[in-house]
Amino acid sequence: MLGACSRRAGCVSAFLLAAPSRSRRRASPSLADARALCSESSPAPSLREMTAGLPVFVGQTETSGRGLYASRAIASGEVIHAAVPIVAHPTLRNLKTRCYHCLRELRARARADWVATHGGGDGGGVAGHFCGRACAQAAWNTYHELETAAGDAFAPLARRCAADEVKFPLAVARLAFAAAQGSASPRAADALVRVNFSPDAVAPGNWLEEHAMLRDALLRGVAVAELGASGDAPSGTSPSGTERENEKKNYAKRAAKARVRPERVAALDADWYVGILSRMHLNAFRVEIPPGVPADVAVSGAPAEPLDGSLSTGGNRGGERERASRASRASRDARLEASSSPPSSPPNAFAEAVTAAMAASASGMGAGTALYGAPSLLNHSCDPNVEVSWARDATATFRASRRVEANEPLTVAYVDVSRDVAARRERLAFAYGFECQCERCVEEAGE
Repeated sequence: MLGACSRRAGCVSAFLLAAPSRSRRRASPSLADARALCSESSPAPSLREMTAGLPVFVGQTETSGRGLYASRAIASGEVIHAAVPIVAHPTLRNLKTRCYHCLRELRARARADWVATHGGGDGGGVAGHFCGRACAQAAWNTYHELETAAGDAFAPLARRCAADEVKFPLAVARLAFAAAQGSASPRAADALVRVNFSPDAVAPGNWLEEHAMLRDALLRGVAVAELGASGDAPSGTSPSGTERENEKKNYAKRAAKARVRPERVAALDADWYVGILSRMHLNAFRVEIPPGVPADVAVSGAPAEPLDGSLSTGGNRGGERERASRASRASRDARLEASSSPPSSPPNAFAEAVTAAMAASASGMGAGTALYGAPSLLNHSCDPNVEVSWARDATATFRASRRVEANEPLTVAYVDVSRDVAARRERLAFAYGFECQCERCVEEAGE
C-alpha cells in the first residue's frame, strides 16, 4: 500500500515470506473460488465491523488471497467508502506546514486559528500546530495529553526517525499514546495482514531499539500524569502562589480525565510494536492532499470551513497514476476557487496552487502517513477499478473508476502503473514480496 517504498520498506522485504494475501496476485478469481473461501464467516469479527454498511464482502481465494469484492453492481464514479484512519501522522518534512492531527494544510486556515502543540523542542508535537481548536481538542483527548506529559523523553525516537528518514515509528508511537490514554485499542489493526518472519528469525534490531525508546517515553508520560493527578506535577515557568496552585489543579483534572494506567503500557510490548510496525509497512497509505489556495487569498479572505475535529471513514493504495490524476483534480479545484476570488486576490494565486500541486505529486512525499481499516483489504491490480483521493485532511475517499459488477474483486494500484511490466513487477516484489499476475501483466509479459 505504500505509494513509494521507503528505505525501511526495502529492509522489511528481506524478511518477508510469501504471505497468502500479498503474494502471487493473478487474474480475477472465479466466483466459485471466492464464494468457496469467502471469509464472511471469518472468526475475526473485526473484518465484518470494518466492512459494515459498505457495498462489499470479504472474500479469499487460493490465487489472490484475501480481498474485497463488490456485493452489488457499483456505478462508475460512485463513492464506495470514505475512510477515517486508524492512525495518521504528518511526515517529518511537513511538521511545520500540516496540521499535527488531521494533516490539513495549515495555510488553508487563517493563522489566527492555529493552535500550537504542547510539545516543545524535540518532544511530542515538535513545536508544530493544529489547524484549529477542534483538532487541538480532539488530539488532546485522544493521544496528545500523554504525549505532552512524556515531553523530551519522546525526543530520542523523533531524532532517530529524522536521522534514518523513516516515518512509520511516529505513527506507531501516536497509536501507542492513544492506547495508553485509553482512546484506542492496542488491537485496532490486528485484522490487517502483517509481515511474516521465518520461525527462526528475530525482528530487525532497529525495530527493537525504537520500541525501547517509545517505552521510555510512555513510562515517562504515565509517571508525569500520575504526579499531576496527585497534585505534584512540575509547574514549569508558572509563578508561585495562586497561579501555580491553579495550574496544578487543572493538570490534575486533565490527567484524571485521561485515566492513564500503567497496565495499558505493559500491553504495548516489543511483540506489539513489531506487529503493528510490520502492518504499517504492508498497509500504510501515503496521504497526498492537493495544496490549496492560502486562506489570505481565498474568497473574501475568509478562512476555509472549520473542521469538527473528527476524521471521516475510507482508505487507499495509490500509485503514481493516482498521484497524477489527483494533481490534475487539484489544478481543476484551484482553478475553480481562483475564478471565484475577488479582483483583489493576487493574480498568481492559481498558478502557485497548481505548481504546488504538481510539485507534491512529483516528489511523492505526501502530507503524511495513515493506516486504514477496510481499505487495507484491497488487493493490487495494474488495471485497478478503484481510485483514491483526499480533499482537505486524512479522510480518504474511494470511488469506482469504472462500472464494477457484483462479485468482482475491488482493486487499487500499489505502484506506478504507467511503467512497463518488468518495472512494475520488480517494484512490487521489492516492496510487497509478490510477483504480479494480474490480467494486464500476464498479457503484457506474453504469458
